[in-house]
Amino acid sequence: MPRIQTRGGWSPLPGWADRILRGIVVRMRVLLRGERALYFLLYVLTGVLGGFVASGVRWLSAGIQVIFYQSGGTLLAAASQLPWYWKLGAPAAGALIAGAIIHYALRSPESSGVAEIMEAVALKQREIPLRRSLLKALSSLVLMNSGGSVGREGPTAAVSAALATRISAILQLTPARRNILIGCGVAAGMAAVYNAPLGAALFVMEVVIANFAMDVFGPLVVSAVTATLVSHAMWGEGPLYSAPAFAPGGLPEYLALCLLGVPCALMGNGFTSLLQKTSDRLRTFTIHPVIKLGMGGLMVGTMAIYLPHVLGNGSGTVSGILNGSFGLQLLALICISKMLATAMSLGSGGLGGIMTPTLVVGAAFGALIGRLLEQAGPDLVSSPGAWALVGMAGVLAATTHAPIMATFMTFELCQEYAMILPIGVAAGASALMARRLKGSSIYTERLAKRGVDLDAAIEESALHAIHVLDVVWRDPPTIPPEMPVRSVVETFLRSKRHLMHVVGEDGTYYGLIAMQDVLLAADDRRLDALVVAMDVARQMPSVSLRDPVSSIMERFWFQEFGELPVLTGGEPPRFIGVVTRRDILGAFDREVLGRRVLTARYKMRAREEAAPLPLMGDYSVEEVPVPSSLHGRTLADLALPRTYNLTALAMKREEAGELKEIIPPPLDVKFEPGDRLILVGRKSNLSDFSRL
Repeated sequence: MPRIQTRGGWSPLPGWADRILRGIVVRMRVLLRGERALYFLLYVLTGVLGGFVASGVRWLSAGIQVIFYQSGGTLLAAASQLPWYWKLGAPAAGALIAGAIIHYALRSPESSGVAEIMEAVALKQREIPLRRSLLKALSSLVLMNSGGSVGREGPTAAVSAALATRISAILQLTPARRNILIGCGVAAGMAAVYNAPLGAALFVMEVVIANFAMDVFGPLVVSAVTATLVSHAMWGEGPLYSAPAFAPGGLPEYLALCLLGVPCALMGNGFTSLLQKTSDRLRTFTIHPVIKLGMGGLMVGTMAIYLPHVLGNGSGTVSGILNGSFGLQLLALICISKMLATAMSLGSGGLGGIMTPTLVVGAAFGALIGRLLEQAGPDLVSSPGAWALVGMAGVLAATTHAPIMATFMTFELCQEYAMILPIGVAAGASALMARRLKGSSIYTERLAKRGVDLDAAIEESALHAIHVLDVVWRDPPTIPPEMPVRSVVETFLRSKRHLMHVVGEDGTYYGLIAMQDVLLAADDRRLDALVVAMDVARQMPSVSLRDPVSSIMERFWFQEFGELPVLTGGEPPRFIGVVTRRDILGAFDREVLGRRVLTARYKMRAREEAAPLPLMGDYSVEEVPVPSSLHGRTLADLALPRTYNLTALAMKREEAGELKEIIPPPLDVKFEPGDRLILVGRKSNLSDFSRL
């Protein structure tokens, strides 16, 4: 049974709220006798909390919108009734307030929303403090409801996940259970926001946790459905977007709708690249962060003077597109302007979700293509709204690389059963093509900007760090080349091995013998004097001591045996030993585990005041400037573990006046003056490296 334990000093909750939450969890623990019942109630509790969080976000959004636009309802309808200077000033004023919250209350916003949750789930020890999540949510809601082009799923998911983290801390859940509960919080918040429980659960499985196990799916569905029921009780039932019934007109339109996934992939990748490039460009501007975000809001307001459809998350715009309210030219303007407005709002430093703006872009793009085809052949298009619905799924799948989620999320937004087939095919084709064109999704791209590669970087650097020298078996049993075949069989039986290498006294390598190679020859006694070991030896690809295991794994793939000979580089080459697939995998597991533990410890320590990280014995973690003699080289070139007996945990580099910390450090980035490495190793080795 999980143990209840208080973590003094960490809780971000106010005292009264923390006592209430702790009391609920403690009473659940006392009343329930079995673990399964407790966890089920935890999932339900998380769903209830997520539903209330989403409802609170709705209420707060409505209040902020009334302050800025003097009207409730959709932001599009409210802004359309106001004069030009109001549409210009409201987004700028809201962006300034949001920037002040980020700069003066948060001080270092880091990642936000879904990206932060993905990092917390991947690193497992990473906390999601509720106070910071609430401040980020407030900044995001002010930005969105004053006109900034961001979505509300980010703040809702972040606050719900922070509450789930707090519950897991009270109960001291295992990392696996903790991650499931965090996923339940995200699913609950998103389900209540979009009225899409199945799509929210699949979003967590595909994007956040990346796990399709049934013991994950069940809890997510429980929390998502519970949150949806809470939302229904407070806001009523029905899909988020009301639209006329759609149904493809025939087989030609079915096929055309399915093919819409290809241009949607290009549009989605273009949107992701625009966000990235705009953010990189604006980061180079050396102005106060609050002023920068205010300028982003001013640019959004300038577009809103002529096109108020770019304001806010765009839910009113999506409804208009699905109902066929906009013409060809207006759809083209909405598609382009919404991407620019979102890039300005987020690239200038704003916090917020990206999903609803993506739905606006996808709906406008799909409806635009539908309108064009309608003009070319009226019989081909039954309704541009149907094309808008498929476009939403296609662009969402391209940006998130999550086709299953995009299919069910889009379906639940409008609940059009007749469109499920073209939606699913288009989303699958779009995601497949988008992955081939661009390796990272819109969420992992935002993490990559901060130098965070969730898994691949640690594993890739471990592969490059391990060399054959670290895993070579130098004295395996061998067979002389002149040994008769019957004696070879007897040697196999004594050694209990099924593979033997044929090596001469001077180290000359002749090849490998498998047990099955000599059994047939040994049965014929007439061959004893004629067939010797070198006659049945197979030629094998070889490796050298300095080869990293990352470069030799492919050689294992193209031969049936689990070991390779290690030879010298001379002429002729001499036998040194063997390297086995089992030893490589064992060393790789140990290296990855060690790097994850050290990186997690370093990341937790880095949030406190600068101080040495205590390690056992003569080992230490230190920040060392990259010596000038190494400028222009990469981390892969250095082979730190082999050459210097050191491991790199992070790299620091100054960009646009800000010190950027990259964890884990990239292998292929060349060192520049001013770069610093966070290294772990013996103090003597650290000192030798710093004196290079």
